[in-house]
Amino acid sequence: MKSIGRRDFFQNLLTGGALARAAAAQTAQPAPQSSGNIPFSSRRMDEMTSREIEFYLKSGGDLVLIPFGPISGHGALIPVGMHAHWAHALSLLIADKANGLVFPPTHCCFAGATRTFRGTVSFTHGEQVMVLKRIASTLNKQGFRRTVLVGGTNPEDTGGMIAARELFDETEIPTFFISARRAFDLPEVQELWRGYPGNFNEQQIELASLRILGRERPIPLEDWSREIKTDKDAEHDQPAEIAPDMAAMRKWGVVGFRYFAEENHGNRGNAGILFKGRSDIDIAVDVLRKSADVIVPALTSFEHYSKWLEQHPVKYISPTERLQEK
Repeated sequence: MKSIGRRDFFQNLLTGGALARAAAAQTAQPAPQSSGNIPFSSRRMDEMTSREIEFYLKSGGDLVLIPFGPISGHGALIPVGMHAHWAHALSLLIADKANGLVFPPTHCCFAGATRTFRGTVSFTHGEQVMVLKRIASTLNKQGFRRTVLVGGTNPEDTGGMIAARELFDETEIPTFFISARRAFDLPEVQELWRGYPGNFNEQQIELASLRILGRERPIPLEDWSREIKTDKDAEHDQPAEIAPDMAAMRKWGVVGFRYFAEENHGNRGNAGILFKGRSDIDIAVDVLRKSADVIVPALTSFEHYSKWLEQHPVKYISPTERLQEK
């Protein structure tokens, strides 16, 4: 009895008795309650105990978001983890709104053209897909009915799309891939910085993402960052002698390329500019929150779709219309 009392003491000390009450409720096996009624110290799975994750699932929670992005060079002004930070911050905002949990970000991703920047580590598409599939399929088997892959932008989005499609083909259980860039490009999101005098893009989003993640840092090379630069300044990311050729080919599809100079990727961003009396980093935080707002309704559609598929198992299609025609 003495050891049990000590255990109860520490449970109450850490959680105000929530764990003890949840354990007792589990023994009684009542009907599942809304997972929104059970408070958790974090949405980040790596900061939770396995017991807390178990209680989340037992209480009806079923959503896990899996952020990913490469470690890739972005010139002098943007940290190399930018893409994964974007996906991670957005995942946390979505999880708060949709009662989900967030798996730690995966950096084993294709980095593409940035491999000429020091610090970049690029994985093949096959390696990226394998890692994402392992994470998503394992969590699905544990009881997460809705597994959602969240990528920042290109080039890691290719692996995200492949992983989602392959998982469905192999299991008939859908996995949802979300690209943060698609929300960023929506008119209602871009309205938040309409009229901004510089290039509003990845530098502000990165610094806002770090703030949301609780890892805020000073603006790199602040005077340089504050210089007004526009989208036109970033029009060419290749040497002048081949820039027209690249533009002609990209018009029709994709061609492999790499960066040749630091200025090709990242140095034409802006951060630290006041716009309508507000910091552009503050505005970027609003952009991420608005991105989460516009994405969340799709999770309801994902839930409905998943349940519908359970009731409609795969079968080969048979002709049913106008069978009299020859």
